Amino acid sequence: MSTEEQREEETPDIVEEAESSVTSDIEARLAEAEREVDQFKRLAQRAQADLINFRNKVRGDQESLQARTAERVARRFIEVADQLEQALAPIVAESADNQWVAGVEAIYQNLVSALRSEGFERFDVAGEQFDPRRHDALLASPSTEHAPNSIIRQMTAGYMRNGEVVRPAQVEIATSPPDSAE
Repeated sequence: MSTEEQREEETPDIVEEAESSVTSDIEARLAEAEREVDQFKRLAQRAQADLINFRNKVRGDQESLQARTAERVARRFIEVADQLEQALAPIVAESADNQWVAGVEAIYQNLVSALRSEGFERFDVAGEQFDPRRHDALLASPSTEHAPNSIIRQMTAGYMRNGEVVRPAQVEIATSPPDSAE
């Protein structure tokens, strides 16, 4: 066999080996590229989940801040409503037909109505059992007429918003009278 014939016979083997080498190299590169794609896809999914969680946290923080701000402002107006109510109590009894008193009383009602429209509900507690979550005991008086820890008198009304106490009612509670033997 001549050298040329040998070369022709060896050429297909070399070509096949080269093609095989190129194919395996391409397959290796493709597998590596697929691994990288999967890695980047997982990274993108994690980043997207982190972004959604961050947005939800920021939204929650903003809502919480708005609620706290609204409560802080409402507490100031609640104090004004309390002062108006206390100022009007003795005057209304004396001069029920006075237009000036009626005007101030209308302003008070508008203020209470504005608070109610913003979700701040007034609650009265006279006669209830003392609950430290809803009541602020300013006085404790011995009483035989009332059960211990019951509310004798409400000094200022409490306010709630969305089922939570914004300001507790200020009250006087009954205590057991001291034993006369002591």
